[in-house]
Amino acid sequence: MKAAISPAGSPTATYRRNIRRSQRNRMGAAAAAFAVLLIGWQLFSLTQPSYVFPSLPHIFTDLAGFATDGILWRATLATLKSVCIGAAASLVVGTLAGFALKRYESFVGPLLNFTQTVPYVVWALMSMIWFGLTQISVVFTIFVAGFTIIAFNVAAGLNQIDRQLFEMAESVKANRYMTFRHIILPSLTPYLVSASRTMVAICWKIVVLAELFAGGASGGGIGYNLYVGWEFNRTNEVFAWTVWLVILMLLTDWLIIAPIERYATRWKRG
Repeated sequence: MKAAISPAGSPTATYRRNIRRSQRNRMGAAAAAFAVLLIGWQLFSLTQPSYVFPSLPHIFTDLAGFATDGILWRATLATLKSVCIGAAASLVVGTLAGFALKRYESFVGPLLNFTQTVPYVVWALMSMIWFGLTQISVVFTIFVAGFTIIAFNVAAGLNQIDRQLFEMAESVKANRYMTFRHIILPSLTPYLVSASRTMVAICWKIVVLAELFAGGASGGGIGYNLYVGWEFNRTNEVFAWTVWLVILMLLTDWLIIAPIERYATRWKRG
């Protein structure tokens, strides 16, 4: 049986056109912002010595050299491994902590607030004491920085679920799985996606701090190479690794978070 095709003037077709137009506008605005940033960077670099503020061609030349030597890929894989493990652990534990926060707020709330209040640099130092100069200490620092973000957002999402939906589920004698699948999970999806985007961005930032403290024992990641560039006064390398880190953060959002968000909210587009 063929699916019905929405007429060109139907509300559904109009809504889809508006969505596509909005997406094109956002892409155009993002491209314009990047163009302004790149032009501004290049113009400012012309007023400064290369050891103070290197130009973009200089930076990308260094990145090409790192890629040829293999350093770029080894550092990226080491950092990516830490970020993936830390983010996955943050997502799982943070989701469970969010449910616990909703149910036992007076007990779980202070614990999460304490964890979030302690500066990340302190967690990085403590992880070095507990786990030594290892990649485990890097993953732990990422995890501590990320899971509270997920927990608070999950709890906020649970608090916003309409009570009438649960009453409706009870009226049709829906079991717990059906309630979770058709009410709780769809209601939490926007909160989880938003929290995941923030959490992943935090993970990419924290991994640099943790790898800087752990040194070469962290697997020789991006943070370690940033420190080496700073220690030997190679400003161009510091900028090059920073630009590469930003590129990785953007790729993570565009290739992973954004597609998941589109899939999770596909029902809105009809």
